[in-house]
Amino acid sequence: MIKNYDDFNKELNEKIKTDDDFYYELLITVINNPQRYTGIFRVSNAKTKLIQNVTQSREIKFGDFMEDVITWYISEMGYENMNKNISDNLLADQLFKKDKIIYLIEQKIRDDHDSTKKEGQYNNFRKKYLFLKNKYPDYKIEAVMWFIDDGLRKNMKYYTEQAKTNSEADINVYIMYGGELFEKIFGRSDIWKELCGHLAKNKRERSNETLIIPDFDTSNEFLRALIKLKSEKNNLYKKLISSKPEYIQLREELFPTGKNLNLIK
Repeated sequence: MIKNYDDFNKELNEKIKTDDDFYYELLITVINNPQRYTGIFRVSNAKTKLIQNVTQSREIKFGDFMEDVITWYISEMGYENMNKNISDNLLADQLFKKDKIIYLIEQKIRDDHDSTKKEGQYNNFRKKYLFLKNKYPDYKIEAVMWFIDDGLRKNMKYYTEQAKTNSEADINVYIMYGGELFEKIFGRSDIWKELCGHLAKNKRERSNETLIIPDFDTSNEFLRALIKLKSEKNNLYKKLISSKPEYIQLREELFPTGKNLNLIK
């Protein structure tokens, strides 16, 4: 075992945890976008919409965790980390080098992009490996667009065709899913097996987990968030308590008794 489960689990939980900073950011999101949570043309109430937002936020943070842990694994295999900031407007998910070869990995959780996004995804990937080849002409480039979840391959045909069409000298372009990255590029299927084992165990431990958002109106979590909001030098608190219709409706849904709002006045 390269990374023990306890360390893996601790790092994952730390990444997706909901703490005071998280609730403060959630409060800001609500204030900046009241129309997303209220209105007669939404069948879901504000609290239901908030659960959706929190779920999406956790999925994004899980993606960030996967980038961190994959970086760690590749580094442990003996590959040298390179600066992921390729240029001012190009950022690599994974970038390593070894034996005059640069490894660029465009890492995604799953291949479920719609047709309007897939072209942009590949074009951005191509810009990165062409830039690297221009910057490091003496290196061979191994460029991989890698989807971690091999259960979805919605655009595999498109990406594969693009990889073949846009081939360049001294650049190998691959489209890979699941364990293919570790098996074919690194020759370490054991690491993929370990990673999947840790994720499966974590999933089992979360099987009875229920996502609960503290009450905006009465909880200490959002009282602290409101206190911080009021102390900041911005207009967000003034917006929240304003007489604009969208904020009146927002307060009616999320602060029906006004308990926390009254406490900080």
